[in-house]
Amino acid sequence: MSTGLSDELRIQNPLIPPFALGAQNQKLAPVVHDGVVDPKGLTCGLVRMEGAHHAAPHIHEASPILVYVHSGMIASLVGEALEPLFHAPGSILWVGPGVVHLGLNLDPVTPAELLEARTDPAFNVDVHRRPDLDALVAERVADLQRRYAAGQLDDQLTGPTVHIVSR
Repeated sequence: MSTGLSDELRIQNPLIPPFALGAQNQKLAPVVHDGVVDPKGLTCGLVRMEGAHHAAPHIHEASPILVYVHSGMIASLVGEALEPLFHAPGSILWVGPGVVHLGLNLDPVTPAELLEARTDPAFNVDVHRRPDLDALVAERVADLQRRYAAGQLDDQLTGPTVHIVSR
């Protein structure tokens, strides 16, 4: 029986790998990367953030990243001052290479799921932590979680957003 597909195509159906903790303290499941195919400059994976979880401050040295929020209410903290951006389901965030950032699941209980695409051939090799910002992250996260619980962020999470952050 013919599939109707060209003999020139190679189709793979890899399973979603188990989530593993990345250098940025984020649960990642790399899906398309140089261990599976020659990605030609684009890789992607899934991110799962448990309730109230936040990543550690980090940069992707040479890779821009594109994030699509599938589910969850998310805040991204970006730049050296860790300015907050807010994302409801359907939101898209693009972060340029070398820009400090991290994600925070604002909901204290419900997990969030995201799709990330990057130009890092191995998906998560060019991550560099910024522990010098950990104290500021703790302040920002506590404030945002308090404001979310009090309903003070509801108007900023009413629908999808698009944010582009570059140097």
